[in-house]
Amino acid sequence: MTHPMMALADSLTAPWWSHLERAEFAMPRCTDCGRWHFHPQPRCPHCGGASVVWQQASGRGALYSYTLVHRAPSPAFAADVPYTIGIVATEEGPHLMTRLIGIAPDAVRVGLAVRVRIQPMIAEGPPLVLFEPDPDRASDSARTID
Repeated sequence: MTHPMMALADSLTAPWWSHLERAEFAMPRCTDCGRWHFHPQPRCPHCGGASVVWQQASGRGALYSYTLVHRAPSPAFAADVPYTIGIVATEEGPHLMTRLIGIAPDAVRVGLAVRVRIQPMIAEGPPLVLFEPDPDRASDSARTID
């Protein structure tokens, strides 16, 4: 049975899911102006060009903004609180909303160097795009957790 998220895939989003299934982090990039964008669109939002291709991205970025979730939005998340939802500014430019993992909530700060972690979802769902502190670029003030 196809997971409901996968059933939403169309010609614009199918490459996103395909890359994730191979544990690759990719985003659309315009070959006319060279700029990356996200979310998938048929034309470049920067120059209007129609030459948009999917390319593997670095998976690195910095935490742009975040919020700590202390009250679970549903029973499915009750065991996870508190957890961090953030906006990551990727090195390529696009900003993505994501869950931040591997760091104590009191250690999270804007500007934290992060990297992508593609994690399989439970119950045969699509892979999840999460971000975690990047130990190669993180400062000493960020206390990580395992």
